[in-house]
Amino acid sequence: MSSTRRDDVLASILRWAGAREDVAAVILTGSLARGDGSADAFSDIDLEIIAYDPCLLAEDDRWLSTIADPVTVLHLEQDDGWPSRLAIYDDGMDGGVKVDFTLAAPRHLQEMISSRKLNALYTRGYRVLLDKDGVTKDLPPPSGGAPHCSLLTEEEFRRRVEEFWFEAFHIPKYLARGELFLVKQRDWTMKELLLEMMEWHALTLSPAPVDVWHLGARLRQWTDPSTWRDLQRTFGRFDADDARRAFDETATLYSRLAREVAQKTGFPYPEAIEAKIRVTFK
Repeated sequence: MSSTRRDDVLASILRWAGAREDVAAVILTGSLARGDGSADAFSDIDLEIIAYDPCLLAEDDRWLSTIADPVTVLHLEQDDGWPSRLAIYDDGMDGGVKVDFTLAAPRHLQEMISSRKLNALYTRGYRVLLDKDGVTKDLPPPSGGAPHCSLLTEEEFRRRVEEFWFEAFHIPKYLARGELFLVKQRDWTMKELLLEMMEWHALTLSPAPVDVWHLGARLRQWTDPSTWRDLQRTFGRFDADDARRAFDETATLYSRLAREVAQKTGFPYPEAIEAKIRVTFK
Protein backbone atom coordinates (compact mmCIF):
# COMPACT_ATOMS: atom_id res chain seq x y z
CA MET A 1 0.00 0.00 0.00
CA SER A 2 1.31 3.43 -0.86
CA SER A 3 1.28 5.72 2.19
CA THR A 4 0.88 8.67 -0.21
CA ARG A 5 -2.21 7.09 -1.72
CA ARG A 6 -3.50 6.34 1.78
CA ASP A 7 -3.08 10.01 2.65
CA ASP A 8 -4.96 10.94 -0.53
CA VAL A 9 -7.89 8.72 0.43
CA LEU A 10 -7.95 10.16 3.94
CA ALA A 11 -7.95 13.70 2.55
CA SER A 12 -10.86 12.78 0.27
CA ILE A 13 -12.79 11.40 3.24
CA LEU A 14 -12.31 14.63 5.16
CA ARG A 15 -13.49 16.69 2.19
CA TRP A 16 -16.58 14.50 1.94
CA ALA A 17 -17.28 14.75 5.69
CA GLY A 18 -16.73 18.50 5.68
CA ALA A 19 -19.40 18.92 3.02
CA ARG A 20 -21.99 16.75 4.81
CA GLU A 21 -24.28 18.61 7.20
CA ASP A 22 -25.22 15.37 8.94
CA VAL A 23 -21.60 14.48 9.80
CA ALA A 24 -20.42 16.07 13.04
CA ALA A 25 -16.93 14.62 13.44
CA VAL A 26 -14.33 12.23 12.08
CA ILE A 27 -12.06 10.40 14.54
CA LEU A 28 -9.01 8.34 13.60
CA THR A 29 -8.34 5.22 15.68
CA GLY A 30 -6.12 2.17 15.25
CA SER A 31 -2.37 2.10 14.66
CA LEU A 32 -2.32 5.33 12.64
CA ALA A 33 -3.68 7.20 15.65
CA ARG A 34 -1.62 5.59 18.39
CA GLY A 35 1.76 7.06 17.58
CA ASP A 36 3.55 4.09 19.17
CA GLY A 37 5.48 3.09 16.09
CA SER A 38 3.18 0.20 15.22
CA ALA A 39 1.82 1.78 12.02
CA ASP A 40 3.45 0.68 8.79
CA ALA A 41 2.83 0.64 5.05
CA PHE A 42 0.19 -2.09 5.54
CA SER A 43 -1.87 -0.24 8.16
CA ASP A 44 -5.53 0.38 7.38
CA ILE A 45 -7.35 3.64 7.99
CA ASP A 46 -9.68 3.14 10.97
CA LEU A 47 -12.28 5.88 11.28
CA GLU A 48 -15.30 6.63 13.37
CA ILE A 49 -17.77 8.81 11.48
CA ILE A 50 -19.90 10.63 14.06
CA ALA A 51 -23.20 11.42 12.34
CA TYR A 52 -26.50 12.73 13.68
CA ASP A 53 -28.31 9.82 12.02
CA PRO A 54 -25.77 7.08 11.25
CA CYS A 55 -28.55 4.77 10.08
CA LEU A 56 -29.02 6.97 7.01
CA LEU A 57 -25.36 6.53 6.08
CA ALA A 58 -25.68 2.79 6.62
CA GLU A 59 -28.89 2.41 4.61
CA ASP A 60 -27.64 4.36 1.60
CA ASP A 61 -23.89 3.98 1.33
CA ARG A 62 -23.42 5.40 -2.13
CA TRP A 63 -21.35 8.05 -0.36
CA LEU A 64 -18.53 5.52 -0.24
CA SER A 65 -18.10 5.90 -4.00
CA THR A 66 -17.79 9.69 -3.77
CA ILE A 67 -14.58 9.29 -1.76
CA ALA A 68 -12.73 7.06 -4.23
CA ASP A 69 -13.35 4.02 -6.41
CA PRO A 70 -14.24 1.08 -4.11
CA VAL A 71 -13.16 -2.39 -5.18
CA THR A 72 -15.49 -4.00 -2.66
CA VAL A 73 -17.35 -3.12 0.54
CA LEU A 74 -18.16 -5.40 3.48
CA HIS A 75 -21.28 -4.51 5.48
CA LEU A 76 -21.18 -5.33 9.19
CA GLU A 77 -23.49 -4.73 12.11
CA GLN A 78 -21.40 -4.53 15.24
CA ASP A 79 -22.25 -5.89 18.68
CA ASP A 80 -22.27 -2.36 20.11
CA GLY A 81 -25.08 -1.41 17.75
CA TRP A 82 -23.05 0.82 15.44
CA PRO A 83 -22.82 -0.35 11.81
CA SER A 84 -19.51 -0.62 9.99
CA ARG A 85 -18.53 -0.42 6.35
CA LEU A 86 -15.17 -1.91 5.45
CA ALA A 87 -14.09 -0.58 2.08
CA ILE A 88 -11.12 -1.42 -0.10
CA TYR A 89 -10.35 1.42 -2.48
CA ASP A 90 -8.46 0.95 -5.71
CA ASP A 91 -5.13 2.75 -5.50
CA GLY A 92 -4.20 1.97 -9.09
CA MET A 93 -0.91 0.42 -8.02
CA ASP A 94 -0.24 -2.16 -5.35
CA GLY A 95 -3.39 -3.66 -3.95
CA GLY A 96 -5.63 -0.95 -2.60
CA VAL A 97 -6.30 1.16 0.46
CA LYS A 98 -8.55 -0.33 3.14
CA VAL A 99 -10.73 1.95 5.26
CA ASP A 100 -12.79 0.68 8.19
CA PHE A 101 -15.68 3.08 8.79
CA THR A 102 -17.66 2.85 12.04
CA LEU A 103 -20.86 4.90 11.81
CA ALA A 104 -21.88 6.21 15.22
CA ALA A 105 -24.04 8.92 16.77
CA PRO A 106 -22.81 11.67 19.13
CA ARG A 107 -24.20 9.72 22.10
CA HIS A 108 -21.41 7.19 21.49
CA LEU A 109 -18.97 9.89 22.55
CA GLN A 110 -21.25 11.31 25.22
CA GLU A 111 -21.22 7.99 27.07
CA MET A 112 -17.43 8.19 27.38
CA ILE A 113 -17.54 11.89 28.26
CA SER A 114 -20.13 11.38 31.00
CA SER A 115 -18.36 8.40 32.54
CA ARG A 116 -14.88 9.90 32.03
CA LYS A 117 -13.91 6.44 30.83
CA LEU A 118 -12.78 5.67 27.31
CA ASN A 119 -13.60 2.37 25.66
CA ALA A 120 -10.79 -0.03 24.81
CA LEU A 121 -10.31 1.32 21.29
CA TYR A 122 -10.08 4.95 22.37
CA THR A 123 -7.90 4.13 25.38
CA ARG A 124 -5.14 2.87 23.10
CA GLY A 125 -5.24 6.07 21.07
CA TYR A 126 -7.44 8.30 18.95
CA ARG A 127 -7.04 11.51 16.99
CA VAL A 128 -9.81 13.96 16.13
CA LEU A 129 -9.49 14.87 12.44
CA LEU A 130 -12.68 16.91 12.15
CA ASP A 131 -15.12 18.31 14.68
CA LYS A 132 -17.63 20.81 13.37
CA ASP A 133 -19.82 21.12 16.44
CA GLY A 134 -17.53 20.44 19.39
CA VAL A 135 -18.88 16.94 20.06
CA THR A 136 -15.39 15.65 20.92
CA LYS A 137 -14.07 18.53 23.03
CA ASP A 138 -14.71 16.91 26.42
CA LEU A 139 -13.41 13.45 25.56
CA PRO A 140 -10.76 12.28 28.06
CA PRO A 141 -7.28 12.02 26.53
CA PRO A 142 -6.10 8.53 25.59
CA SER A 143 -3.63 6.87 27.93
CA GLY A 144 -1.98 4.96 25.12
CA GLY A 145 -1.78 1.94 27.40
CA ALA A 146 -3.65 -1.31 27.70
CA PRO A 147 -7.35 -1.08 28.50
CA HIS A 148 -8.44 -2.60 31.78
CA CYS A 149 -9.32 -6.29 31.50
CA SER A 150 -11.55 -7.91 34.09
CA LEU A 151 -10.23 -11.23 35.30
CA LEU A 152 -12.33 -14.28 34.65
CA THR A 153 -14.74 -15.79 37.15
CA GLU A 154 -14.77 -19.38 38.30
CA GLU A 155 -17.98 -20.00 36.35
CA GLU A 156 -16.51 -18.58 33.14
CA PHE A 157 -13.38 -20.65 33.57
CA ARG A 158 -15.22 -23.92 34.07
CA ARG A 159 -17.67 -23.26 31.26
CA ARG A 160 -14.94 -22.53 28.72
CA VAL A 161 -12.77 -25.48 29.76
CA GLU A 162 -15.77 -27.77 29.39
CA GLU A 163 -16.49 -26.29 25.96
CA PHE A 164 -12.92 -27.01 24.84
CA TRP A 165 -13.15 -30.68 25.80
CA PHE A 166 -16.62 -30.90 24.26
CA GLU A 167 -15.13 -29.79 20.93
CA ALA A 168 -12.16 -32.11 21.36
CA PHE A 169 -14.52 -35.10 21.70
CA HIS A 170 -15.44 -34.84 18.00
CA ILE A 171 -12.00 -34.76 16.41
CA PRO A 172 -11.05 -38.47 16.69
CA LYS A 173 -14.45 -39.44 15.26
CA TYR A 174 -14.06 -37.17 12.26
CA LEU A 175 -10.53 -38.43 11.71
CA ALA A 176 -11.76 -42.02 11.74
CA ARG A 177 -14.36 -41.11 9.10
CA GLY A 178 -11.82 -39.23 6.97
CA GLU A 179 -13.78 -35.99 7.37
CA LEU A 180 -10.77 -33.71 7.25
CA PHE A 181 -12.67 -30.51 6.58
CA LEU A 182 -14.88 -31.10 9.62
CA VAL A 183 -11.71 -31.76 11.59
CA LYS A 184 -10.43 -28.33 10.58
CA GLN A 185 -13.74 -26.68 11.51
CA ARG A 186 -13.72 -28.17 15.00
CA ASP A 187 -10.01 -27.51 15.29
CA TRP A 188 -10.52 -23.79 14.66
CA THR A 189 -13.14 -23.58 17.40
CA MET A 190 -10.60 -25.23 19.70
CA LYS A 191 -7.97 -22.72 18.57
CA GLU A 192 -10.27 -19.82 19.47
CA LEU A 193 -10.72 -21.31 22.94
CA LEU A 194 -6.97 -21.88 23.14
CA LEU A 195 -6.33 -18.21 22.34
CA GLU A 196 -8.76 -17.17 25.05
CA MET A 197 -6.94 -19.38 27.56
CA MET A 198 -3.59 -17.94 26.46
CA GLU A 199 -4.99 -14.48 27.18
CA TRP A 200 -6.25 -15.55 30.61
CA HIS A 201 -2.93 -17.24 31.29
CA ALA A 202 -0.97 -14.08 30.48
CA LEU A 203 -3.28 -11.83 32.49
CA THR A 204 -3.30 -14.17 35.47
CA LEU A 205 0.34 -15.21 35.71
CA SER A 206 2.25 -12.16 34.51
CA PRO A 207 3.73 -10.11 37.38
CA ALA A 208 3.24 -6.89 35.37
CA PRO A 209 0.20 -5.54 33.47
CA VAL A 210 -0.21 -7.22 30.09
CA ASP A 211 -1.92 -5.99 26.94
CA VAL A 212 -3.33 -9.08 25.20
CA TRP A 213 -4.76 -7.03 22.32
CA HIS A 214 -7.36 -8.93 20.26
CA LEU A 215 -7.59 -11.85 17.85
CA GLY A 216 -4.02 -12.90 18.65
CA ALA A 217 -2.46 -9.62 17.54
CA ARG A 218 1.12 -9.18 18.84
CA LEU A 219 0.81 -12.59 20.47
CA ARG A 220 4.54 -13.18 20.64
CA GLN A 221 4.93 -9.99 22.66
CA TRP A 222 2.49 -10.91 25.41
CA THR A 223 2.62 -14.67 25.74
CA ASP A 224 5.47 -16.46 27.51
CA PRO A 225 8.28 -18.11 25.49
CA SER A 226 7.31 -21.68 26.34
CA THR A 227 3.71 -21.14 25.25
CA TRP A 228 4.86 -19.49 22.02
CA ARG A 229 7.15 -22.48 21.37
CA ASP A 230 4.45 -25.06 22.10
CA LEU A 231 1.95 -23.18 19.94
CA GLN A 232 4.11 -23.80 16.86
CA ARG A 233 3.25 -27.49 17.05
CA THR A 234 -0.52 -27.08 17.27
CA PHE A 235 -1.18 -26.37 13.57
CA GLY A 236 -1.28 -29.27 11.15
CA ARG A 237 -1.54 -30.02 7.47
CA PHE A 238 -4.65 -31.24 5.68
CA ASP A 239 -3.93 -34.93 6.18
CA ALA A 240 -5.09 -37.31 8.87
CA ASP A 241 -1.74 -38.11 10.49
CA ASP A 242 -0.60 -34.51 10.85
CA ALA A 243 -4.07 -33.36 11.86
CA ARG A 244 -4.02 -35.94 14.67
CA ARG A 245 -0.55 -34.84 15.77
CA ALA A 246 -1.61 -31.17 15.86
CA PHE A 247 -4.80 -32.09 17.72
CA ASP A 248 -2.84 -33.88 20.45
CA GLU A 249 -0.48 -30.90 20.76
CA THR A 250 -3.44 -28.51 21.01
CA ALA A 251 -5.05 -30.56 23.77
CA THR A 252 -1.77 -30.80 25.67
CA LEU A 253 -1.10 -27.08 25.49
CA TYR A 254 -4.63 -26.13 26.49
CA SER A 255 -4.56 -28.52 29.43
CA ARG A 256 -1.27 -27.08 30.70
CA LEU A 257 -2.40 -23.46 30.41
CA ALA A 258 -5.80 -24.10 31.99
CA ARG A 259 -4.27 -26.02 34.89
CA GLU A 260 -1.76 -23.24 35.55
CA VAL A 261 -4.58 -20.67 35.52
CA ALA A 262 -6.59 -22.86 37.90
CA GLN A 263 -3.64 -23.20 40.26
CA LYS A 264 -2.98 -19.47 40.27
CA THR A 265 -6.62 -18.45 40.78
CA GLY A 266 -7.60 -21.27 43.10
CA PHE A 267 -10.35 -22.42 40.73
CA PRO A 268 -11.06 -26.17 40.64
CA TYR A 269 -9.98 -27.80 37.40
CA PRO A 270 -12.55 -30.24 35.89
CA GLU A 271 -10.21 -33.22 35.99
CA ALA A 272 -12.95 -35.82 35.50
CA ILE A 273 -14.24 -34.17 32.33
CA GLU A 274 -10.82 -34.04 30.69
CA ALA A 275 -10.06 -37.62 31.73
CA LYS A 276 -13.31 -39.01 30.31
CA ILE A 277 -12.97 -37.10 27.04
CA ARG A 278 -9.34 -38.21 26.66
CA VAL A 279 -10.47 -41.84 26.81
CA THR A 280 -12.19 -41.27 23.47
CA PHE A 281 -8.89 -40.14 21.89
CA LYS A 282 -7.60 -43.72 21.71
